[in-house]
Amino acid sequence: MQGSNGRTSLLWGAAAVGGFHAAMSLYWALGGRWLEGTVGATADRLQSGEIASATVVLLAAAALKSAVAVGPLLTRRWVGALAGVMRKLAIFAGLVLSIYGVVLTVVGLVSLTGVLGAPTNPEALRGHALLWDPLFAAWGLMLLGGLGLDTRIRPRVAPRMALSDRSPATVTRPVPAGAIRPLVKENA
Repeated sequence: MQGSNGRTSLLWGAAAVGGFHAAMSLYWALGGRWLEGTVGATADRLQSGEIASATVVLLAAAALKSAVAVGPLLTRRWVGALAGVMRKLAIFAGLVLSIYGVVLTVVGLVSLTGVLGAPTNPEALRGHALLWDPLFAAWGLMLLGGLGLDTRIRPRVAPRMALSDRSPATVTRPVPAGAIRPLVKENA
């Protein structure tokens, strides 16, 4: 996949996977129980009565996941310094998601074989190794792929100079159409 369609498709794919993650966190924060056993400690906290702290953590996770899911789509047409910061944050998020997802998927799959001993919570381990961690990896890889294919040259915003900093030698004059600007500044 190349060009705008490939970039957009990967970013939309990343947004869909991230949106699913965010929706599940919100669902659990609001009291939902479907797939709860596949997340381990969070489910234990919800069932043990530590609902308030688990709910706050899940709501914060849902908000953060939502921002990472849709942020790159919302900011992809921005220009200037803020666009650069947002892009760097999205790349960082993609790296974290990819590494986290791949490493934990591999460790989880190895753990499922029993090589590392019997798992204490097999349902949570299966949920992480076969569902959640691969989804984190896919989310991060699609995000990086969508951002990596974004090779457009973005216009840079010229820094503003104070009027007192402008000397006659630094003031540019309009150039008539068809004229060529000299490479060396002429003395005024």
